Amino acid sequence: MIGEQNGTVWADGRLREWSSLAVPLMSDAVLRSVAVFDGMRADRAGGRIRLLAGRAHVKRLLRSARALRITVEYSVDEILAAAAEVARAELDATGEAVAYVRPMALGARLTHEAGPCSLTIAAFAQPDPLPTAMRIQISPFRRPKPDSLPAQVKAVANYQLSRLARLGARAAGYDDAVLLNADGRVAESAGAAIIVERDGELMTPPAWESCLPSITVDILERIAVTAGIPFSRQPVPLSALYSADGVALAGTLADLVEVTCLDDLELPAGPTIGLLRRHYLEALSGGKFADLLEFAEFPPP
Repeated sequence: MIGEQNGTVWADGRLREWSSLAVPLMSDAVLRSVAVFDGMRADRAGGRIRLLAGRAHVKRLLRSARALRITVEYSVDEILAAAAEVARAELDATGEAVAYVRPMALGARLTHEAGPCSLTIAAFAQPDPLPTAMRIQISPFRRPKPDSLPAQVKAVANYQLSRLARLGARAAGYDDAVLLNADGRVAESAGAAIIVERDGELMTPPAWESCLPSITVDILERIAVTAGIPFSRQPVPLSALYSADGVALAGTLADLVEVTCLDDLELPAGPTIGLLRRHYLEALSGGKFADLLEFAEFPPP
């Protein structure tokens, strides 16, 4: 393999060297972007590996694979066990506390043990502090209508738009981009869900607005409801972003990151968003609201 690849990888049943894996050039995975993926947060607790909302992430992966007719020959429990194995190996090798775990099902056969499609799971240690604020731009690209390739499928092909939107935003001096849907309403950012604050209430676009159903948003909603913070899912017009009391991006590793600038407009810091972020980080640390988080733990408690 040309160049060095960081992280640790499991493929088709066991941990492997990166150099042993190659995607056939004429496979559907390369020619037609036949691949789906997901992402999980892994950490340690009392000697166990914990995968935050692991079961929900793997179920979403398998739903995406089924939608694209990709055969996955592993069960939810088998994928979770493999994800924990590769996360432990990566954290042991790096000494870090948190890893990003990415399972991916491809329309290609990478190993002799694979069926018609390979399943890979990679883990990458996260040593750097996460951003606490971001500047974003409205992208000229739009999410297609659901009768195209639905945004609810976490397919590699869907992320070509995200890639182009983010490249354009960064070239213009921003950190990320917002994609609108075909009707001009807010869908999501290039890589995370969007939460908007107005008069102490939080809202986020529902999945039918051409955005990926966010597992992190599900968690944040549970915490918000328990904490007495009004939280709704409703269509968000572009004007609601410009007039918001606060805007944030929510994702697996982004947690809940404040947006300080939208195009040329400085945005205020949303106090309710800040409160929810504190609640979420406290829950991750085992404090208040920790019982609202669901983990797949290995070995099982």
